[in-house]
Amino acid sequence: MKTFVKSKQSDNHHGIKVIIESLDTHPCCPHGPTLLFSKLIEKQERRFFGCAACRDRKLCSFFMWEDKSRKVLNSQKVWQEMRVKFLKGICHRRLFIKLNQIKSLPNSKRVFCSSCLKFTIDEEAKHIGHSLLSNMTDYQLQHPSELLPPLDDAKKEAQYLFSKDSVKFLVDTFKNLDFRHVICIGTPRIHEHIQSSETNLSSILLDFDHRFHNFFGPLEYCWYNMFNNHFFFNEAQDVFREYLKATKGEHTVLVTDPPFGGRTEPLIQTFQSIDRQYKNLTNTKNNLPIFWIFPYFMEPQILNLWPDFKMLDYKMQYDNHSLFHNGSKGRKQGSPVRIFTNINPSEVKLPEEDYKFCSKCSQWVAKENKHCKACGDCTSKNGETYVHCKKCERCVKPNWRHCYDCGRCAQINHQCGKIKFTGACLHCKRKGHKQKECPELKESDKVSGKRKDKQKMLKNKKIKIDG
Repeated sequence: MKTFVKSKQSDNHHGIKVIIESLDTHPCCPHGPTLLFSKLIEKQERRFFGCAACRDRKLCSFFMWEDKSRKVLNSQKVWQEMRVKFLKGICHRRLFIKLNQIKSLPNSKRVFCSSCLKFTIDEEAKHIGHSLLSNMTDYQLQHPSELLPPLDDAKKEAQYLFSKDSVKFLVDTFKNLDFRHVICIGTPRIHEHIQSSETNLSSILLDFDHRFHNFFGPLEYCWYNMFNNHFFFNEAQDVFREYLKATKGEHTVLVTDPPFGGRTEPLIQTFQSIDRQYKNLTNTKNNLPIFWIFPYFMEPQILNLWPDFKMLDYKMQYDNHSLFHNGSKGRKQGSPVRIFTNINPSEVKLPEEDYKFCSKCSQWVAKENKHCKACGDCTSKNGETYVHCKKCERCVKPNWRHCYDCGRCAQINHQCGKIKFTGACLHCKRKGHKQKECPELKESDKVSGKRKDKQKMLKNKKIKIDG
């Protein structure tokens, strides 16, 4: 399930940047440690702390200039009181006992109040006029993401849910890769499937939706903010630590479905922190395998900060979004949502109905994806068949044409002179140019880099042939 926790970090088009550093000394709001941002004010950079979870200050009003933070430390008492109030009334153990009582009742007596966010037993008089869910089956209790109405506040959390086909594909893939322990961050439908099926898999859910306290036990669910790696309860943090220990550093995978509006920098900081914790607790040197669900057009942002990842062609689908699924009623090129992973793509088999195996790339790709001899890769990204431009020395979308004024391929109706590369260089990390144009790289280094890439590609081919 996609939970859109659109924080202020999504406002990059307004010139706001997120500063990546340790959050240990940051002030806290009810949603955990705040993030540090910067923005230009009259050509001067000013830094400020803001909520990691809410974009709208009506939802979380925390705001503090960094250069004045020492002068307003007294306000931390106020925010501490707000945090206590925010967590008040949630006792996971007590709610788990209530869940087991509900399970022992016949379906007709099972009632959940969506207004109060709790189960009720013979308390109808206290909930007159409330939104009640009644006559619940065992299946519904095991699949709350199908029972509860999706949250729809676009400035805090708007939920979109994996289709059953996508859930089955991911779980089957985990089993085929011999994973036995699944860390689900923002993916309750994966967790529900594992918990309710005989899959021989274990799972733990880390999610921002606190309604799940009512449906999963303290060892199965942790209330969690992925943008600052914050557990709302210390006991939940201990539970997660024990879960990592129990894996013994083997057969473990992390699957996550972060908000599309969220910046990649704090998310990567979180996932890398979990990876380090996993290694420290289990005494393993192996990286934690990760499946990160994100749109294909976010590939540069992920690879610039974490080059270990590769994008798979599999198109993730969602039940309740008009564009995030395939078919006649979906996007013309199919869902734009992909899987980014740090495991070898050749190990992930995609469904043969819509995908094919490319022996040259040694991995499964979409049927419309055509291998380009010049690029040495299957280059299509968005569901169309890309074409190679000899002048640009790369493949581009089929509806693009080479513009001699701009010196690159672009849409036919583009405005000349206004096209510029907005990504960051993989070498120096500065924005505005690509690695092959980096002024810090000598021409010999660029040639050497291309030679290494080609040698790596040939080596992968040889491994496939020898195997």
